Amino acid sequence: MELQGRIADQQACEELQLLAADQEPGTSSVARDSTACRNTRRLAGLVLRVVLGLGVVLLCGAFTWSACGALSGSSSSSSSSSSNKGSGGSLELPAEPRELPAVVLKHHDHSLENHTQPKRNSRRGSFLVIGDWGFDPAVHGNVPSVTCQQAIADRMREKMEELGDVKFVINVGDSFYPDGVSSKSDPQWENKWRKIYSKKVRSVPWYSVYGNHDYHHDPCACSEDPTHCAQVNANVSNLDYFVMPDVSYYLPHPELDMEIVGLDLNTYVLAWNRAIKNHELEDCQYSPCPAQCKQNAHKRTLQAFDLFHTRRKESTAKNLLVFSHYPTDYFGTAPHFMEGLRDASKRIVYFGGHRHDVDQSTTAPIHPNVNWLVGGGGGWSCDGGNQGFVVGEISDSFEVHTYSVLVSKDTCCAWR
Repeated sequence: MELQGRIADQQACEELQLLAADQEPGTSSVARDSTACRNTRRLAGLVLRVVLGLGVVLLCGAFTWSACGALSGSSSSSSSSSSNKGSGGSLELPAEPRELPAVVLKHHDHSLENHTQPKRNSRRGSFLVIGDWGFDPAVHGNVPSVTCQQAIADRMREKMEELGDVKFVINVGDSFYPDGVSSKSDPQWENKWRKIYSKKVRSVPWYSVYGNHDYHHDPCACSEDPTHCAQVNANVSNLDYFVMPDVSYYLPHPELDMEIVGLDLNTYVLAWNRAIKNHELEDCQYSPCPAQCKQNAHKRTLQAFDLFHTRRKESTAKNLLVFSHYPTDYFGTAPHFMEGLRDASKRIVYFGGHRHDVDQSTTAPIHPNVNWLVGGGGGWSCDGGNQGFVVGEISDSFEVHTYSVLVSKDTCCAWR
């Protein structure tokens, strides 16, 4: 009914306009009526636009923002253009929020990790080094209890958790005081290693060599066959024991641009005495075959030196990590070995134990390369006040940085 009334009014207005056209200017009330009629038509048009605009708004509630934008652009363009000109710009509906692509989020998370953990992400990896640790309650030196070894083991676990990228542990020997292990079923594996060092610390390979004490009751003393040795384990996946493919061996770590070289040099056990020229393994006296033991030890020393020089010349790794049971100051009568350790064409880091301390001050220098004494594992005695272990960190550029981690002197060497 309302629409019919508007149509009638429109027709009346058109008739008034025709009459006004036939009259003289300024003489008729029809002209005034015609003007009013035009105003009425403008008002009706405006009302119609408002109604159409409201209809579009109602329809937008049933569609997404993007559909709404399309509808307003096609159905109410005239209305929006006339109303928006007064406001100085076009009305823009807010875009619907979108999910960022997964790859962007992944990249963002990685950046945060780099920012919050700069040390870990600037390294290729790290490692720990320890020696002379297998404390025995019945036979020991001036370390009175297992407390020292346990404190060092606990600190190793804490350091592993802190670093988060430890790849292996280097063990320079004298692992089971006083006489080594006799087999892989020897209870000392459990009591002096597995129960002392946490599962975390044993979750990486322990690359090991024999110390002089390790030879005493080990079948390795009397057999030339390394597979008879109680500590030898060539299965790198079997972490229930040390990883020791032979008594001397090398293992590549290409991801670290590094080669591990372990050496059995036990004939140098008395080399602290410079007057001794002919070296032999004195500890063979505690084995069931002293003569055979000395012969085996001598042969293994020659093989170890040969292996070292071969790897020094042939290895393509940037870093050689070399270790035996003895510190560099024990090799004064082996100048070829010391010259090899000083080879400036290789980056060599050398570790030895036997003397029960952790330092770089009591050893013979191998400049430009680096060496450590790491015999302060808490298993026998305090030859110095430093008991603990060494950490090595490998940077992105494959540089090796080493430093010591020590426990409290009162824990191990309070008497000093």
